[in-house]
Amino acid sequence: MKVLIFGACGAIGKYLVDYFYERKDENSIFLLTADINECDFVKQRSEYYHIDISDADQINTLPKDIDCIIDLATVMPARMQGFNHRKYVDVNIGGTINILEFCLNHNVSRLLFAQTFGDILQNAERNPYLCNEMTPITDYKDTKSVYITSMNTSVELIKCYHALFGIKAFIFRLPTIHYWTDLTYCEEGKATKEGYRMMIDQAIAGEDVYVWGDPMKKKDMIYVKDLCQMFYKASLVNRDYGFYNVGTGIGITLLDQIKGYVDVFGDKGKSKIRFAPEKRNAPEYIMSIDEARNELGYEPKYSFSDMLKDMKKERDLNRFGE
Repeated sequence: MKVLIFGACGAIGKYLVDYFYERKDENSIFLLTADINECDFVKQRSEYYHIDISDADQINTLPKDIDCIIDLATVMPARMQGFNHRKYVDVNIGGTINILEFCLNHNVSRLLFAQTFGDILQNAERNPYLCNEMTPITDYKDTKSVYITSMNTSVELIKCYHALFGIKAFIFRLPTIHYWTDLTYCEEGKATKEGYRMMIDQAIAGEDVYVWGDPMKKKDMIYVKDLCQMFYKASLVNRDYGFYNVGTGIGITLLDQIKGYVDVFGDKGKSKIRFAPEKRNAPEYIMSIDEARNELGYEPKYSFSDMLKDMKKERDLNRFGE
């Protein structure tokens, strides 16, 4: 089976390449990768192509006997400094239609796509347990609204090609995915540190770590390697369509998150946990994963503690050369 991963040199892409590469003999998988960037780690484990998915001509230079495509090549706010909303249209929507046309014209039978959970996140204000069938809600004043709209449009296009042409389609709704990386993270178009990474760095430095707002607010803490498990299972499952929330189905309180960061990454007794109830609350959400369990046979392998220990291991190994 020939599997092509677009966006293979991104933070999630590298882990996914590694996951498929380690299992390539289980199902006779031949791995191809494509990205606008280059990475030695990916090149050593796959047949690599330099491709911009917004350019249909470039996509059409790819081999024509591919069985499954995994699309991680979308542009997202977390990696964009400043605001260039045109990129969301050109890459997320334009790139998706280019990939769909490639699938249609060259008999690629299966497409997996990573969607944002931003389409249903507003529902968490009423109920933090986010179910698959929730109605999408868009806050158009949110700076991420153009991005979310572009991703929603991409998903609708995939559904069209599935219904019209029978392309097997599997869509994954991603919350924050946790992994060790030193890639630049952006918030509101400005380079910063992601919240969990900021607290880990404070624990490493032995600094006080503050619990903002309600310490009992819970969040689903999904590890990148469990996401990879879901993609791997969907590339093989005997189904024509699936739409899955990505997560563990378990909420970890903010206080327990911070305790974990201090215990795993800090030197014992150095960092103190302080409380700042006057600060804004952390977002709260738990992802329902019933569909992934029932249709893919997915079960999360990493507890929160196991995730942190493996993140620390990946940091020390520095396998991706970041």
